Amino acid sequence: MTLTTLDGRYHVVERVASGGMGEVYRAHDAVLAREVAIKVLHRSLAGDPGFVERFRREARAAAGLTHPNIVAVYDWGAVEGIYFMIMQFVRGASLREILNANGRLEPAQAADVLLQVLSALEHAHRQGIVHRDMKPENVIVDHEGRALVADFGLARAYADARATQVGTVTGTAQYLAPEQIRGEPADPRSDLYSLGILAYEVLTGRLPFSGETAMAIAYKHLSERVPPPSKAAPGISKGLDGWVLSATERDRELRPESAAEMRRDLQNEERSLPPARPIGELVEAARGPLPDGQGPEHAETITIPRKEKKREERRRTGRRVLGALVAILALAGAAWAAWTFAIPHSVTVPQLVGTPVDEARARLIDLGLTVRMGEGEFSLDVRAGHVVSVDPVADTELEEGAKVTLVSSLGPRPIEIPRLTGMTRKKADETLGSVGLLLGEVRREFHETIREGRVTRQKPAPSKGTAPEGSEIDVWMSKGPPPVEVPTVTDLSEGAALTALTALDLEGRIRREFSNRIDEGYVISQEPKAEDVVDQGTGVTIVVSKGPEAFPVDTYIGLSEAAAVAAVEADGLVPRVQQVPSGVSGTVVGQSPEPGTTVRAGDTITIFVA
Repeated sequence: MTLTTLDGRYHVVERVASGGMGEVYRAHDAVLAREVAIKVLHRSLAGDPGFVERFRREARAAAGLTHPNIVAVYDWGAVEGIYFMIMQFVRGASLREILNANGRLEPAQAADVLLQVLSALEHAHRQGIVHRDMKPENVIVDHEGRALVADFGLARAYADARATQVGTVTGTAQYLAPEQIRGEPADPRSDLYSLGILAYEVLTGRLPFSGETAMAIAYKHLSERVPPPSKAAPGISKGLDGWVLSATERDRELRPESAAEMRRDLQNEERSLPPARPIGELVEAARGPLPDGQGPEHAETITIPRKEKKREERRRTGRRVLGALVAILALAGAAWAAWTFAIPHSVTVPQLVGTPVDEARARLIDLGLTVRMGEGEFSLDVRAGHVVSVDPVADTELEEGAKVTLVSSLGPRPIEIPRLTGMTRKKADETLGSVGLLLGEVRREFHETIREGRVTRQKPAPSKGTAPEGSEIDVWMSKGPPPVEVPTVTDLSEGAALTALTALDLEGRIRREFSNRIDEGYVISQEPKAEDVVDQGTGVTIVVSKGPEAFPVDTYIGLSEAAAVAAVEADGLVPRVQQVPSGVSGTVVGQSPEPGTTVRAGDTITIFVA
């Protein structure tokens, strides 16, 4: 019985692939007018009610995965006892076809594909979905170089359906993680192991283990370490060697913790890889361009068998294989234990703290250890770009290939610079200490507005944003306003003198004195003297003239001429002698002004001498 249309809407165009779980067809969705891929499951699986239920459950979960690097699941259904899944159709080639056509990939091409696959696994693992069957056949690359992972969910359903058969191991032996071979539950780190094997293959063009049977290969996964890819393909960096060896640790606890961590480590390695042709250019060589579309006349048919043949013979063969597998697994377990516990393969972690990171990484790789880079840490003691810590610590004995984590110093932590202007020296010191900075050199300077003993400025300034923890901040402390030169105010009026002093922030202080020389209201003298340099705010005393002193004139009558002249001069007056005619006594007989009259120093006193 054959079909060219499924579910009344999917018109089959051609078969594009086949595998252990079924065949894949390209089809046209007549309802949504788009190309789709139909995966038709083998009838042996569709006949298992337990598998059908798991298939339905896993298809529903896979349909919830929305990611640019995951082949989308649109729908699922059944017709005539055949179950199928409707998926996104990707025009491109599987990674297996690319390897077959081109041989091994260049390191940069391999990193490009692997980073995309890790992004897909990271997304699926966050949703609680483990692929369980990572291999080149399940990675499709389109002509633009985008890699998409297919068959999420199907491997889980297939594995659960076979779990009731004691000792049965599902998956592709060449890519199975040791725990899957031992029949233990798979987890996200099982996908990472399989991806590590896939990475080895795309880098070298061959698988790490080979054997005449799947059992022989499974035994090697249990008992042997994956060799460094560079041994099979010289030119691969030691960093990529370490990345592959870390992913393929037999003990899942020693593998990277997540796809996200594994992706970060590969991104670090990718920066140093030499450039290569875009991976999308290899797709056409692998499959050639696909036709833009084909009409119904080119339709393929899906054959639906009426019954299965030789079922009992297959059951007997299965039981024989099961017995052989159990025996081989027992032998593998013993060999693995002997390899792990009886044969010493150990190295000592060297002292690396303070060593440049690149140098430390090279030393560990040379010792056969796998290097991981942890999150950087701020440090006051270790320069940026140098190792600040190692896990495990120095002198620890480790098995070859074990994982060592290096933590790079980021240097001192950046601290926001506080504003210190106006603070006392003590307050500035306390403020800096509270945030992890130090008070540096202290200088002094004059400042017009900030009072003495307070911070006027700092270096670096707050506008610089941050400074490394432990660094010093220099400050300038105010000595108060700058000194000024005392101006000349003598012979100025009192008002003009005070204005000149105030303009220079000097304090005018007034003392008044009589003066026969300086007019009243004008400055006789000053202290400090003109051109002396003093601090702003200093007091300057000015002596302001009150003019000549006024007093009642004394009497000089009866004195001799000489005595009278002397007395007048002694009183600060100017004597003028006038002789009285016919006088013979030589004495003063009169004066003008008359005694008791108010006079001022310097006034003239006329004395009349007889």
